[in-house]
Amino acid sequence: MKTAMNERVVSVGGQSLRPLLSNHYSKQGGVKMNRSDFLFPKSRYRGEVKPENLVFNANLQEFSQQVNYICCLETNGKLSPEESYLKIKELWKTLKRSKKQLGIGS
Repeated sequence: MKTAMNERVVSVGGQSLRPLLSNHYSKQGGVKMNRSDFLFPKSRYRGEVKPENLVFNANLQEFSQQVNYICCLETNGKLSPEESYLKIKELWKTLKRSKKQLGIGS
């Protein structure tokens, strides 16, 4: 499937997934970044293009971003080391569960 900008779109369960990072260009040719792109940056996926790989990559990037926030909160004294550990452990369990459900690396 192609979009108006000739981007490849992958469909999973009837929902289309755009490439994980598509820069938004203004009409003048400059890069226009919205707040979400700035706060939650995503990198382009360069591996084997299969729907389950794209979904897992998005989950992995989300895990990485959340771990980064937890580390920053712990560093600044907003979370205790124990709270941080427990939150990261729970995120890791969620990531492992998603890997298993997607059947990656089986």
